[in-house]
Amino acid sequence: MAKRDAYEVLGVGKNADEKEIKQAYYRLAKQYHPDKNPDNKEEATEKFKEIQSAYEVLKDPQSRSNYDRFGWEGVKAQQGFGAGAGGFGFGSFEDIVEEIFGGGGSIFDDFFGNRPRRRSGPRPGNDLRKDIEITLEDAVKGKEMNIEVPTLHVCSTCYGSGTKAGKTPETCSMCNGQGQVQQRSGFFITSRTCPRCGGEGVIITDPCEECEGHGRVHHTSKLSINIPPGASDGLVLRYSGAGEAGIKGGPPGDLHVVVHVKEHPIFQRRGDDLVCDITISFTQAALGAKVQVPIIDGKADLTILPGTQNDRVFSLRGRGVPHLRGRGAGDQFVRVTVEVPTKLSSKEDELLRKLAEIRNEKVAPPDKSLFDKVKDVLS
Repeated sequence: MAKRDAYEVLGVGKNADEKEIKQAYYRLAKQYHPDKNPDNKEEATEKFKEIQSAYEVLKDPQSRSNYDRFGWEGVKAQQGFGAGAGGFGFGSFEDIVEEIFGGGGSIFDDFFGNRPRRRSGPRPGNDLRKDIEITLEDAVKGKEMNIEVPTLHVCSTCYGSGTKAGKTPETCSMCNGQGQVQQRSGFFITSRTCPRCGGEGVIITDPCEECEGHGRVHHTSKLSINIPPGASDGLVLRYSGAGEAGIKGGPPGDLHVVVHVKEHPIFQRRGDDLVCDITISFTQAALGAKVQVPIIDGKADLTILPGTQNDRVFSLRGRGVPHLRGRGAGDQFVRVTVEVPTKLSSKEDELLRKLAEIRNEKVAPPDKSLFDKVKDVLS
């Protein structure tokens, strides 16, 4: 009788990956292993041999390649394989579970993630974040400043061991120093962090009085940092090794300084450009003028061209924010608002009416004086 196709036996497609093949084998092995079928052991044995034969062929990349090209004949030709379905031995179902669930990259990892690890060795310290606020002037020019960072330092009394001088931790009796305990339930073997030592593998019986056995103490670090010219809101500066101290000799974490730039009363920032608003008179707008405008580090002269309209924008090249990564700087843009006076002197009124007359423009008649208004009422 011809042997069934290996993929068909496991119920997987020909493009199935290693994980799918392991899952299929585990599911079928659980169902048909003779240990699990004492009332129908002979039939289960034959079925299980077929399942195991298919799995042995497909789990190995080389034998799977031969099988895909030449079928069962190609497998027979490969060294180390028998000629029939009974060419593979098998142990207890627990042995099969141990084979699949044990070792790195097992199906146990695929189902449940990484297995608990012994944690008694060195571990890196945590990274820290520090938020600071600076002015727009500081962001443009750059600034050196001092900051304080609450962190954890290695205990100077026990040098991070957590124990009193001359004392040593004792090996945890529950996990025998492994940091994890295993529990068998039927065909499952599970590992979990040791509840007695918390995964450390050791118990500190004589803790250091300074750090209370933690190996680290709270400390406020003082650090000098440099804000680069051109810093933007949300810029993150990383200071390697300035985070929390590592555990049991592990490397320290890093410090991430997040820069926040305050709003400015005059300037708006758009990328590396600055924008501000100024007000000019309608005569300056009509005739042109030279005015002083604010810039980030003082004042600068700006030429207003004759006939300037309301909301016109002028630019001052290179007077914006320095490029953080590169040479040069952005520009400053000046938006003009033309102010129209709400009250005019008699002289101003007279001159403007002459201008309107010259330009042949119709304007409202002048307001009459109080005497003229009374005269008109009585007439």
